[in-house]
Amino acid sequence: MSLLEIHEIGEVIRKVRKERGLRLEDLADENISPATISNIERGVPHVNLEKTKYLLKKLELDLETLPSLMVSEQQELEETKFELFKVELLLDIEDLNQAQENLEKLNLDDGHPLAATAHFLKGKLNRLKKNWKRAERSFFNAIRLVHQGNPDRESNIEAAAYNELGLNSFGQNDMKQALKYTENGLAAFQSGGERPQYESILKRNRAIYLERLGRLGEAMQIVQEAWPQIPEMVQIETVLSFYWLRSDLLRRSQMFDEAVAYAKEGLELARINRHHDSMFDLWTVLGSVYMNKKQWDQAESSFEMALKLADKIQHEDKLATVHARLGVLYMNRSEGGNPLETIRKAIEIGERTNSATRLCYALQVMGDYYRKQDKPEEAIHYYNNMLKLAQKHDYKKKEYLALFRLSQCYETVDEQEFHQCLRNLYRVQQELQEEEACFQEEMD
Repeated sequence: MSLLEIHEIGEVIRKVRKERGLRLEDLADENISPATISNIERGVPHVNLEKTKYLLKKLELDLETLPSLMVSEQQELEETKFELFKVELLLDIEDLNQAQENLEKLNLDDGHPLAATAHFLKGKLNRLKKNWKRAERSFFNAIRLVHQGNPDRESNIEAAAYNELGLNSFGQNDMKQALKYTENGLAAFQSGGERPQYESILKRNRAIYLERLGRLGEAMQIVQEAWPQIPEMVQIETVLSFYWLRSDLLRRSQMFDEAVAYAKEGLELARINRHHDSMFDLWTVLGSVYMNKKQWDQAESSFEMALKLADKIQHEDKLATVHARLGVLYMNRSEGGNPLETIRKAIEIGERTNSATRLCYALQVMGDYYRKQDKPEEAIHYYNNMLKLAQKHDYKKKEYLALFRLSQCYETVDEQEFHQCLRNLYRVQQELQEEEACFQEEMD
C-alpha cells in the first residue's frame, strides 16, 4: 500500500468516524488503542496494516467501496487545498479580513491532512495584524503537526513556518531570535518538496538578520554562495533583495565602484518588473554609496528618487533611513537642505513604526548633528536614547557605538561620566568577543 493510499484511507476513516459522531475512545478496544486509531487517521506510515483492516471492519467499511470513497475524499481534499491557496493569495495582497473569513469557514481540525497549512496561514494572518503571540502559537502548531506525521509534510510547511517565526521576531526587533528561527527553517527545508522558493527566501532573510546584527562578513558569505542560483530563483522580490544586500555590503566594505554597479543592475531589473519596494531600497543604497564617495549631488538625487516612491512602498519604516542619510548629507554639504528638520523626521518615523534598528541610526545621526554644532549636552540626550534602545534589544554593536559617542561628548564636560563610559565600552567589547568566540565554536 502506497503512502498516498495510507493518507487517503486515514482521511476516509476520520471523516466517517466524525460523521457518525464517534470519538477515538468509542472505537478503541483491547485490540486497538485511541493512539493507534489517531495514527491511522493521520496516515502515519509505520502503523501495522492489520490494525487498519481491523478498524475498517469495525466501521463496516467495505473494501470494495473504499476506492470510490477515496476518490471522493481526494476530490474534497483538492478543493480544500485550493481554498487554502486562495487564503494565502489574500494574505499576500493583504486582504486580511477576507482571508480570516475564508479560514474560519474552512474550520479544519488538527486531524485534517491540511491542518498544518491552515495553522501556518493563521499564523501569517496574525503576524500581518501584529498579533505576535497568536502568530507564534499558530506557527508552532503547524510545526507540531508536521512532526506528528501530518501528511502535509512534503509541502515544506515546517520551513515556511520557521521563516514566518523569524519575520515575527524581526517585527518585534529581536534579530537574534529571528536569526535562530531562520536557521531552523533552513535545516528543516526539504529539497524536492513544495514551496521551493523558501530555500532562497530563508537564505536571504538569514543574510539580512546577520547584516542588522553587524555580522557583515557572514552576511556577504551567504550572498556570494547564493549568487550562482540567482537565475533559478522564482521570486523576483528575493532576487532584487540579493542585489540590494550585495550592493550595501560592498558599500560597507568600502568597495564603492562594485557597489554602484550592483545597485544599478538591480535598479534596471526592478524597473523592468515595476517592483517599487526594491527600487526604493536600491536608490537608497546608491545614494549612500555616492555619499560615502562625497559625491553629494548624485547622492541627493538618488535619495530624492527613493522618496518619489514613498507612497508606493509597503513598509514606511524604510523612510527613516532615507531621511537620516539625507540629514547626514546636509550636515556635510555647505549649502542646501535643513539637516535638523530632516533628522527629526527620521526619528519620528522610526518611533511611529517601532523600527528599533532604524531609530537607533536616526538617534545617532541627531547626536552627531549636535556634537558637530559643539552642543555636547544636546548630543548626549540623543546618544543616551540610542544606548537605551540598543540595550533593550541587545544590539551589542550599536550599544558599543553609542557608548563611544557618549565618551566623546563626556570627555570635555564630565570626567566621571567619561570614565564610566570607558568602563562600559570595555565590558561591551568583552561581550562582543565572547559572542564571536561562541560563533566560531558553532562553526567548527
